[in-house]
Amino acid sequence: MLLENRVALITGGARGIGKAIARMYAKEGADIVIVDVDIDVAKQTATEIEKDFGRKTLALKVDVSKKSEVDDMVKKTVDKFGKIDILVNNAGGNKPTPFFEFTEELWDEIIDVNLKGTFLCTQAVAREMVKKHYGKIINISSCSGIHPNPGETAYGPAKSGVLALTRDNAFELGIHGIYVNAILPGMTDTELTRRVLLNAETEPIWAGKTALKKIAQPEDQANAALFLASSMSDHVTGEGIIVSGGEVMRQ
Repeated sequence: MLLENRVALITGGARGIGKAIARMYAKEGADIVIVDVDIDVAKQTATEIEKDFGRKTLALKVDVSKKSEVDDMVKKTVDKFGKIDILVNNAGGNKPTPFFEFTEELWDEIIDVNLKGTFLCTQAVAREMVKKHYGKIINISSCSGIHPNPGETAYGPAKSGVLALTRDNAFELGIHGIYVNAILPGMTDTELTRRVLLNAETEPIWAGKTALKKIAQPEDQANAALFLASSMSDHVTGEGIIVSGGEVMRQ
């Protein structure tokens, strides 16, 4: 197994891409911390992982934009498992809104959860990783960070910022044995995208933008996350892996 004896913390891990990553990591031998604002679903996902893969789990309710909650998250994880080997900064969100209707409050909300949350979690977890001189940090950015879409006034800049933060952190943390990389998903079939973007009318349009003529599944993103968390990527840091089925290539 690729992640045997590892401890992985996944923010936004209750559903969608985060859940797919958590399950794949557990299948490969890692114990899992599921972090989410929806604690009921987080607990359900944790229970499923214990049942399906026999791994130890911990479910925590955390607002990643709040430093006190992030610090408590790290403490509770280390108290239970003794370490954190892998961090996946997956918590995020988007509310597509026309530019002239975009409010300051909405800007702050989207920037905070996507960008500030990634910074806070990385800083807090990296303090623990330094003690072991080892860590793998995977940030979930987005193709929206390099190719904007209408209505993404804050989401595109936030995800672009995540990619820039990834590169900066990789340079600063590499000396401590900590790897920092990003995944840039294209359109992926999750509960969130079904709620705000994907429907029977728009799905063929999004699929048509790709070279493969299909929309990604959460497991496609999890495959990239497994590569970046495992020893297969031990000479890879500061990189952004695009998993879009050729969507970005054709834009």
